[in-house]
Amino acid sequence: MQDEIFNLYKNCFSYFSQKDITVQNIIADYNNHIFTYTINKKIVGVSIINKNVIYLLCVDKKYRNMGIGSKLLYDSEEYIFSKGYDEINIGAGDNYIFPGIPMNDGMHNFFKKKGYFHAWGDCGCYDMSLDLHDFNYFEHNLNDTINEVTYRYANESDIDRVLFAVNEAEKDFVPYYTNPQLYTKNTQTPVLIAETNNEIAGAIMLDVGTNIPDEGSVGCTITVPEYRNKGIASTMVRIATKQLKKNNLKKAFLEYTYTYILNIYGRSGYKVCMEYFMAKKLLSQS
Repeated sequence: MQDEIFNLYKNCFSYFSQKDITVQNIIADYNNHIFTYTINKKIVGVSIINKNVIYLLCVDKKYRNMGIGSKLLYDSEEYIFSKGYDEINIGAGDNYIFPGIPMNDGMHNFFKKKGYFHAWGDCGCYDMSLDLHDFNYFEHNLNDTINEVTYRYANESDIDRVLFAVNEAEKDFVPYYTNPQLYTKNTQTPVLIAETNNEIAGAIMLDVGTNIPDEGSVGCTITVPEYRNKGIASTMVRIATKQLKKNNLKKAFLEYTYTYILNIYGRSGYKVCMEYFMAKKLLSQS
């Protein structure tokens, strides 16, 4: 069944950049509760629930507008309600395939009609991308010192200081920075840091082509509050992106970012390629 569900996901979201093994592992999570809708013994619709989060709800394009999605959503809400939860989130929980509902095909309107709202208020959630052929940055390089700030890859001896800085700047990012493999020599997922006066002023994570062929990524950019508004974040993005290009990658990708920091990446040429509806619905337990 898991393979059939994965194939349905690929059919419905062929445009989406996500590592296949990541999606397959999420589908296979034994903590999931899965509703399927079948026609002639073929799965044409699915809803995957984990706690009070719907990780995935999709219907084969051939069978849409037949009430299948509404049926799956109703069953999912009833199940989540029966487990004692008072709200439902679509997309992101302990894990996620999508941070929210992709808005490019209008799918979010289906959920809005069912009582869901954008949980982030005025703040949007986005993916961004950059064609590295168009990226030309010659001013600075890895290991340069600019205005007394050195930009280099972190190593194992830096872990504690990096985690301290990340905790100061963005606590939610700490789990992403804890993996010791990020700090080993020749890793394809290095952490680039901005260091000054023996302090970590900022950090950014890279993926040098481990996700999708010819594509790398940057993300989880942080700047310690006292070092903000000095151009450090923008410089880290540019030097990190330059490293992706030097590794002969064709595209740079940034996922799960938000309105208030779009300009940090936009100044380097990144453009929004996907917007998400961070859907939430409150359930009445009365």
